Amino acid sequence: MVVTSTTSVSHPPAGAGVRFLHSGDWQLGMMRRFLGPEAQARYGQARIDAIERIGAVAARTGAAFVVVAGDVFDANQVDRQVVLRACEALRGIACPVYLLPGNHDSLEPGSVWTSPTLAAHLPKHVDVLRDSTPRRPVDGVEVVGAPWRTRRPLADPLAEVASDPPAPGVLRVVVGHGQVDSLAPDLDEPALIRREALERAIAEGRIHYAALGDRHSLTSVGDSGRIWYAGTPEPTRPEEDHPGEVLVVELRHGTDASARTVTPERVGTWRLLSRVVEVDGDDSLDSLASWLGEQPDKTRTVVRLGVRGTLSVSGLTRLEMLVDAQQEVYAAIQRWNRHWDVGVTPDDAALDHLPVSGPARAAMEELRLAVASGTDDAASAADALALLHRLAGGAA
Repeated sequence: MVVTSTTSVSHPPAGAGVRFLHSGDWQLGMMRRFLGPEAQARYGQARIDAIERIGAVAARTGAAFVVVAGDVFDANQVDRQVVLRACEALRGIACPVYLLPGNHDSLEPGSVWTSPTLAAHLPKHVDVLRDSTPRRPVDGVEVVGAPWRTRRPLADPLAEVASDPPAPGVLRVVVGHGQVDSLAPDLDEPALIRREALERAIAEGRIHYAALGDRHSLTSVGDSGRIWYAGTPEPTRPEEDHPGEVLVVELRHGTDASARTVTPERVGTWRLLSRVVEVDGDDSLDSLASWLGEQPDKTRTVVRLGVRGTLSVSGLTRLEMLVDAQQEVYAAIQRWNRHWDVGVTPDDAALDHLPVSGPARAAMEELRLAVASGTDDAASAADALALLHRLAGGAA
């Protein structure tokens, strides 16, 4: 992550210029399949609450306006409650707010933007950028949006708005959504934002800042320091880099680095983590238990957990019980199947002392043989042995 300057943003910038906030990818109404109903409700509300925290940052920094660079809603069909709560949270932001339709909530027939609920409750200081008509939030500044009118555009969404210069002395902020070609995995995608053309527009003074959305990681693009993805205000996947931020942007006339400042401010409260551990006995399980135990804010933390190694049956039982217990206090613990490969030692002495006899003892011995065979059924047999071990009182 690159911050273009360490200049304080606690006071308005000197001279002709503007300070505003850049956010994006709120994706209100998002559902995460790894969350249970209770955690899902809290996660959904956290994305609404992030709007209020963005409003607090705007008030504290004296921002003149806020731009949200697409995917305000996770889909064009979201619950009425999501729309109403979003409108209520937006009401608390004191300055103008500009919302851009993105690929998740594009301007298609029946979109959320045509909802009667939204029309009736959206605060008057909130403007949906349905077209590229310049908005003038303050003197000497214009905001130009490049909304998605379909989920599958066939051209660079910023090409048109970057073509003409603003009026003399006016700072232009362009709000766009989509992948920049230099970061895209598929260069044949027709709707890519062409970085070279965007940088040329900045160098020629046709754009002074490009506020982008779609990429959920906080990202500076190119060398100008004027093309940014703000990322998502609450994380959506563990792979995201520096989610949970809003950008405080200061622009002044000029072409050198002192004419722009971009400072991230934390607004997110959730964490989505990935962790892969190697296990080979009690010490490694102790370390995993300690790591899980020491994490802060467990009710707002999701762990995607991979485990590799070899354990005894009693060790596997302990691992399963550890994960089961922590799932009750974390928002979620996901078993990362791609990195979950636990071998089991079948001749576990602890099994010999289990208080089972008759058919149960015979079944246990069959499972031990299946584990020892190393066939495709060995993993299932190991899980069954661990369950038998647990039910028979072999683990506390």
